Amino acid sequence: HDVAARCLLAIELSKKSWVVAVTTPLADKISRYTLKGCDWKGLLELIKRLRTRIGNELGRPVEVISCYEAGYDGFWLHRLLEAHGVRNFVIDPASLQVDRRARRAKTDRIDAERLLRSLLAHLRGEPKVWSMVHVPSIAEEDARRLHRERDRLIDERNQHVNRIQGLCAI
Repeated sequence: HDVAARCLLAIELSKKSWVVAVTTPLADKISRYTLKGCDWKGLLELIKRLRTRIGNELGRPVEVISCYEAGYDGFWLHRLLEAHGVRNFVIDPASLQVDRRARRAKTDRIDAERLLRSLLAHLRGEPKVWSMVHVPSIAEEDARRLHRERDRLIDERNQHVNRIQGLCAI
């Protein structure tokens, strides 16, 4: 009876909006919440509400576990969630299994539910559900940033040189 109740979240991140798929011990269905893009305060408030509701109804501590695909947002969200007591997994997007034979719809809602089902499978102990991404330290991430900025500037210089040469050839 002392075992913590699990609340599972899968977050589908995009610049415009975040879709959060949630499953709790209180309901069999998957709930979906939509937040504005980068609304980390709204996400933390949602987690707080879920923890409070589940804790009050079950009378047990609540363990929140989340996951999202690595991408544009980087690792700041992982650090934020971990700092607020959420166990988080950052997933390699290419490692998630999809049916390659059939055409499939691709929406944030569907992707969030697929990610949540993968999280459930991972927690059940199923092998090879996904590959997790190594979350670098802040110092390692900053070191990568300089290198990437230099590469971006070199590419931009090449574009300008090619454009000028193209205009001069006329």
